Amino acid sequence: MNIIFDIGNVLVKWDPVDIVRSVINAPGAVRVAEHLFDHADWHEVDRGCLTIPEIIQRAVERTDIDEDIVTAIYQAVPASLTPIAENIDLLLQLKRAGHGIYALSNMGLDNAAYLAKTAPFWNEFDGKVISAEVKLIKPDPAIYEYLLEKNGLTNSGCIFIDDSLINVHTAENLGIKSIHFQSSAQVATELRKYISWA
Repeated sequence: MNIIFDIGNVLVKWDPVDIVRSVINAPGAVRVAEHLFDHADWHEVDRGCLTIPEIIQRAVERTDIDEDIVTAIYQAVPASLTPIAENIDLLLQLKRAGHGIYALSNMGLDNAAYLAKTAPFWNEFDGKVISAEVKLIKPDPAIYEYLLEKNGLTNSGCIFIDDSLINVHTAENLGIKSIHFQSSAQVATELRKYISWA
C-alpha cells in the first residue's frame, strides 16, 4: 500500500498565529494572521503564482501593517516548519515495513526549498508533489491525479492523510482511501484498518 502524506500540520508544525506572535507578541496576532495567511494571496504563493516579495507588497497595500513587520512575519515562516517527531516516526515505520511513502502538499517554493535542505524526512519520500511546483493546489482533483499518474499509482492502492477535511473529501471522491488527521495515535489506529507494520 502507498501512503500519501500532507506536510503542513501532519509532518511539520504549521501555526500562523504562532508565527505572527514570534514577531509581534501583542494583542491582535490572530487578526494579523488572518490578514496575511487566510487570504487569496497566500494561496497564490502555494500555487506558485506569487512570490514572497510580491505578497509582502500587496499585504502592505491592503492592510495598515508596517512593511518591516509583514516582511519579518513572512520571513519567519520557513524556520517555524519544525518536524512533528511522532508523525515522522510513524512515516519511517511505514517505510521500513515496505509501504510506499509519498507527499502531496500545498506549499510555496521558498518553504519547500527550506525543508528540502533541513528536514530529515525529506528524502524518505518515494515521490512528492509540491503545489507551487506544478501550479495546482488541493483540493483541485487535478493535483491528486497528477501525483497518481506521475508515480504510476492507482487510487485504490493509496491511503491519503491530511488535516483538511475538504482535501480528504476530494481524495475520497477520487476513490482514494483517506484519513482526516487529528492526532498521531488516531491516524495509527485508522491506518491499521487497512495495513500492518512493525
